[in-house]
Amino acid sequence: MEGFFGQYNVNLDQKGRIALPSRLRPVTVEGAQANHEFILTKGLDGCLALYPEDQWQTIQQRLGSHNFNRRDYRFFSRMLHSVAVNITLDRQGRLLIPSHLQEDAGLTREVLVIGVNRWIEFWDPKRYREYLTQYGQSYEEVAEKLFDLNRGEDS
Repeated sequence: MEGFFGQYNVNLDQKGRIALPSRLRPVTVEGAQANHEFILTKGLDGCLALYPEDQWQTIQQRLGSHNFNRRDYRFFSRMLHSVAVNITLDRQGRLLIPSHLQEDAGLTREVLVIGVNRWIEFWDPKRYREYLTQYGQSYEEVAEKLFDLNRGEDS
């Protein structure tokens, strides 16, 4: 099965590390943990985003197609790239979240880790609950906007 999914509560240790839940760790064909590279950076809506290398390259290609003369492009690119760090999981599946990113996402001890298909997000649990509450639409309302649920059916 491809893609990241699920929701996990983990603890940030005193050194700023978290153990990535095993279901979110890349594995080799033989089932042993792979040594894949990730990029950790500022996410959207108040979280941090952890991208596998291939997804990060896709983002780079998309951003590279924009005109650098656009003020919004320059601002977004600066915010995304200036805080980004390379991440490699250690043998225990842990990764270090630098203090500047911990502060940006409001991470303290408890961290909510969620799989979001192509990437992984790290949230302060309270901030995530607030995000869900403040979104202002239900899951069903958003689904109806994103997907034509009646495709192929006559009204």
